[in-house]
Formats: sequence, C-alpha cells, structure tokens
Amino acid sequence: MRPIRSTLVLSLLALSLIVAACGDDPTVTPTVSGPTATTGPSTSFPVTITDDDGESVTIDAPPQRIVTFAPSMTEIVFALGLGDKLVGVSGAFDDYPPEAADIEQVGGAGDFGVDPNIEQVVGLEPDLFLTIKGGDQWKRRLRDLDVPVVTLDATNLDDLMDDIEVAGQITGAEDAATATVDHLQAQADQVESAIAGTPRVSCFYETFYPPLYTVGPDTFIYDLLERAGCDPVTSSAGQQYPQWSVEDLVDQSPDVYLVSSESDAGPKAVAKRPGFEAISAVAAGRVVAIDSSLAERPGPRIVEGLQLIAEALHPEAFD
Repeated sequence: MRPIRSTLVLSLLALSLIVAACGDDPTVTPTVSGPTATTGPSTSFPVTITDDDGESVTIDAPPQRIVTFAPSMTEIVFALGLGDKLVGVSGAFDDYPPEAADIEQVGGAGDFGVDPNIEQVVGLEPDLFLTIKGGDQWKRRLRDLDVPVVTLDATNLDDLMDDIEVAGQITGAEDAATATVDHLQAQADQVESAIAGTPRVSCFYETFYPPLYTVGPDTFIYDLLERAGCDPVTSSAGQQYPQWSVEDLVDQSPDVYLVSSESDAGPKAVAKRPGFEAISAVAAGRVVAIDSSLAERPGPRIVEGLQLIAEALHPEAFD
C-alpha cells in the first residue's frame, strides 16, 4: 500500500490538491466569503448557491442520487443522514463510516489517477456531485454534461461549519446540518477551554516523508494547530504545503513534532532518520503520530482531530 499512498500524495502536492436554501428569491446569492446560499426558515427548492469555485449552481429538488469526490464530503453526507442517497464515492480513502466501502468508486482516471471517471459518473445519473477544490477541467466536462457540481473547500474550522450548513441546504437536510454544526462547535469549545490556561508551544507537522513536507499558513491543518495551542515553526512558509529541510528544523527547535499517519511513520521511525536526532522535539521524545483521517479531513470528525493535536501539545490539560 505504501507505493500507492506515496504516488497519490505526491500527485496531490503537484496538483495543489492536498491532503466541503432559499428565501423569497432562491436565485439570489449574497456575496460573502466562502460558499453561500439563500435560506429561509426551512429549505425549499429550487436552491441556488455560489460555491467555493465561484460557480452558481441551482439544485432543482432534494437530491436522490449523490456522488462525492472527497472522503470529507462522504462523511458529511452520512452525517446528514443521507448515506442511502450516495451512489458513488471517490475511492478507497472513502472509508468512514464503514458503509462507505460498499459504494461504487468513481476515481482513478487522469494522468495521476486522481480524476473521476466521467463516463462512470454520468452513468450513475447523479443529481448532485459534491467535491473539493481542484480539477477544473473535469469539473467543466461534468457541468457540460448537466451534472450539478458543487465545490465546498473549507480552509479553517469556521469555514467547515459554514460548508456543512450549505450542504444541508442543498440536500434538504438543513435541520440535520444545524444539529451537526452545533454539536461540533460545542466539542471544539470544550477543547479550546481545556487548553485556555496552558502556555503555547512550538510545533512542526509532517505530512509526508521523504522528502519532508509540512503545512504552511492558510491551510486547514495550520488552523487546527493554532487552535490547539501551537505556534507552528512553519509560519514563514510561502506555500500551503512546502517542502522543509531538517537543517531548518534543527534551527527552529520545535517543542513538539507531529507526524501525520499519511506519512506512514511512527515516533521510533522518525527518530532513526538521518539528522533528525538533532531536532529538539525528537531528542526530547515528543514525537506524536496523528491520525490523518481525523486531523486532515474537513468533515464531521474534525474535532476529534483537534483534540488529538491538543492532547499531543498539552497532555497536562487532559489528565
């Protein structure tokens, strides 16, 4: 499985894809940051939204055949109680909840194997295709074939809450979306309250190795790190997912080294890498593996990821 994972991650990095109702006039969408939708006291259709690609999309009726093209979107659909409407998912990484594994997989096309199979998608006759940023060409092809494509791409926790609300509005599951958001917000508040009195620590988050990749500002993971009480040593990064040098890490001396499970390495393996023994966090034994499916998927389990990171940074706050 490692070669497949490595190829996928590097492909996503290369493509910048690493790794989302109506009122009196449902066709009018206010211009605000992130995806928006007009809404009233209850969802009615048709619904018109402006998604995170800036596309205006109209959903004529509550979707009955949904295709998701991101594990986070799959989890959101299930959280809204619409798992029985899912007829297609992106691939093997759509692994939660377990029922997702039984749904037809539509990914694997394109030069890097990360595009959807257009013919397969069209054959499923979806009335909603939910996805994240990237893939402008294949999205255009799907739209030209009258497939309603909606892009929801959260860049931070607050943005995710908005995305879940929008997903509820365009699927007719507005009440479920509001309940989900309320629950997530309450959990996030508990985590942030637990660490409120603790000093912030510096940290580094490894997304892939080798070569060594991490996260920069304006990424979802970076937002979680800051919320969890970390000052990432990668604050000066000019890219969202930059390559980083061990020499720089030694100089920056992070208190805690977090390694994504996607990198396929535990604390012992990290400590054995050439030059890593000079990194403060590694020398002090403060290397913690983080489940990427929790910390890196902008979906309903993200607060579990926030807590994992907070516990790794501030174990004393959760004794």
